Amino acid sequence: MKGVEMQRGEKILAISDTHFGDASQLLNDEETVEKFISMLSSRRELSEIILLGDILDLWVKTTVPALRCARAFIRRVSELESIKRITYVPGNHDHQMFMDAFRLEQDVRIMQGNLTTPRFQPARSYGETLLSALSSHGSKAQFSMVYPFVVREVTGRKVVFTHGHHLDFYASEFGWVKTFWFGRRVIKKRRKKATLHDIEMANVPFCGAMSSAPWVPELVSEALKYYHVITFFSKLFRSRRSQVSPLRDTLIRENYDEIQGLLPLLEITGASCFVFGHTHRPGMGRIQGSGLLVANTGAWTRGEDESIPAKTWVEIGASGDVELYEMKDGASSIVAKENLIEKHQNRRSDPPTERRRNGVPEQG
Repeated sequence: MKGVEMQRGEKILAISDTHFGDASQLLNDEETVEKFISMLSSRRELSEIILLGDILDLWVKTTVPALRCARAFIRRVSELESIKRITYVPGNHDHQMFMDAFRLEQDVRIMQGNLTTPRFQPARSYGETLLSALSSHGSKAQFSMVYPFVVREVTGRKVVFTHGHHLDFYASEFGWVKTFWFGRRVIKKRRKKATLHDIEMANVPFCGAMSSAPWVPELVSEALKYYHVITFFSKLFRSRRSQVSPLRDTLIRENYDEIQGLLPLLEITGASCFVFGHTHRPGMGRIQGSGLLVANTGAWTRGEDESIPAKTWVEIGASGDVELYEMKDGASSIVAKENLIEKHQNRRSDPPTERRRNGVPEQG
């Protein structure tokens, strides 16, 4: 698959897991939004913003209340003068946004006499979404939704952006608490090798059920209790390698095998960089052997572990620089930096233990 090619002097920003609607959200007040926008407005080369999933949390709030929480952020982002494109790639918590568009697409096909089911290869693309309705009326940015991944070409190298929940299908540890544990079992009986379409179809019932829960608030309360119980026992019986909750907060190197399992299904040859969110663990590293650069955007939520950076995002420049940023005390700082061309990392000189404690582990 050939992606949109970045032009000289342009820059892409990828941000994920804002979870608008959840009580832990950090980007719902206008003061924080204005500080973030103020930082971005000075980046004149910024041409595209990729909203990399779990922007809305439709597992705890219905669509309209979640959109209210996201309104200030989406409006202000769309007003940035340098932005040409805003690309929304839904995740598991806002999967319903994609399903609504997908069902509408199916309805149109049926009305046209086409009774075939659209598949997920290549990725589905939609020109307008409910999220784009929140953008400023004077915005010149092209707002679209693509699912489940999008590709951009930087210095002739392919960069893959996806939320990351499909990686759960390949999780080797604590698979019983992952989203895809049941789907994996079913697909294993059906055929030897799963396709991207198979994985997505296994995801639909789970995400659909979770997105229905907010209509009955008591269900959300009970689900959160279950989540905390599972998290407790998962940490209690965690493996020696896993240092945090296997439900979501995995270190980036723990996703390497999962990424190598998923990439072939995307049918993208020669990918140089894989950018994802989902785990709420910002980080950057290279997979040994393949040299694939991996970057995690982190999250904008309050976590139990205060040592893990929040308010983080990834920027990729036309020169091939991939930078992981953190917003702290109203200012931005680079947490990790790599280049698509170079094979060796070029990070700030923090001690390895400090970087690992802060959720940005050494490459492995």
